[in-house]
Amino acid sequence: MRHRSLAALASVATAAIASTVLTAAPAQAYSPNPRVIQHDTALTKYCPCRFNDVIDGTYFEKDDGGMGVKTVFGNASGYALAKVEFHPYGEKLMMYDVANDGDGLYYKVSYEGDGGKYGVYSPPGTSNAWDVRTVNLNIPEGRRVTIQVYDDKALTDHVRTITATA
Repeated sequence: MRHRSLAALASVATAAIASTVLTAAPAQAYSPNPRVIQHDTALTKYCPCRFNDVIDGTYFEKDDGGMGVKTVFGNASGYALAKVEFHPYGEKLMMYDVANDGDGLYYKVSYEGDGGKYGVYSPPGTSNAWDVRTVNLNIPEGRRVTIQVYDDKALTDHVRTITATA
């Protein structure tokens, strides 16, 4: 009886360790790179507009000269991993990491004019199930915005280029 109890305890401990190792390992979904599973744009002159997605949906407010964009990235099976949105009203960049897998995307945002200003942004990368970061970019109205999406912090693994208008 005692041997069966020890054996049962050992198998439970082994399963717990295996489960911890498997869930703590970095994501394999990012190799190859995530693919676009949804991409929506809106001329915000005709908004308010709503676009549904598997994460939380997107709402663009009216902005006469703008073009809003939302892109959802997923793995090969179509499971959502990340989302990025550019909202012309307020020039806001919203980044989501919705797979707590130790991996994330990086967004290099630039706009025409002013000598090529840009910044690199990413969600916070916490242990929460979802991470969201919103950045007010303060881009002048009517400027073309380019969002380069990378799978690494060094910005060497390019995933996609997205454009919008402030």
